[in-house]
Amino acid sequence: MTTTLPARATALRERLARLEMMGSSVAEASDLEGLRGDLSGRAEKLAVHLKNQAMLVDAAIAVAPPASLLAARKRAGNILERFRAQPKAATLKRGQAWKSMLDEIDGASRDLASAVLAAWRAYRQQIFAGDTPAVIRSRLARTKVNDTAFNDYHRLFDRLKVTFETLPSDRATIDRVKQLATDLETVAQNFDFAVPAEVKQFLEAVLSVSGAPLALLTPEVVKWLKENDSFDNYRVSATGRG
Repeated sequence: MTTTLPARATALRERLARLEMMGSSVAEASDLEGLRGDLSGRAEKLAVHLKNQAMLVDAAIAVAPPASLLAARKRAGNILERFRAQPKAATLKRGQAWKSMLDEIDGASRDLASAVLAAWRAYRQQIFAGDTPAVIRSRLARTKVNDTAFNDYHRLFDRLKVTFETLPSDRATIDRVKQLATDLETVAQNFDFAVPAEVKQFLEAVLSVSGAPLALLTPEVVKWLKENDSFDNYRVSATGRG
């Protein structure tokens, strides 16, 4: 009986050591799971905004990544490198790096969402910079042709406006918006402005996708705009060059 005591003691120590190691592994797994939970929701939210950004960029709508997004990516990269060298929860929790990264991801997510929405709304002016129905109405003679064209214009304009209040759900929505802008330009060509020829040419050019060149802003056009309290409704905008 006594001869087996040392063996039993050794076995007990080994068992205790294994249990201690298992307990340590459970604690480590629990710590890592908590950290993963902190990151998971933020990463999913950011992924949605990144997907929207990619959708717009794929449709040739530029969305500049905010500085906060670049900063968050850099910090996350540094933390990942340290974790690969020492894959322990303690590595991630050391100092303020982990908390700072989570805060930066939150900020980057908000900033990217704002940048994507701003780019989408700015795109409206790129595809159609025509006047509002109220402005058009004030310049049109009330003829049957003008009234028909105006009603179509008003309907399409409102649809275009509503479409830009929220982000598109897919590429097909962007394509439909482009078609709306084309339809608006086509309808606008049916307007018969009861104005001098130079003014008519300027107003029609304003309604086109390319806009009105400065050459069309003649003294006669400027005079007419001022007399009709419309001069301040226009702004000079440089065209982009590919």
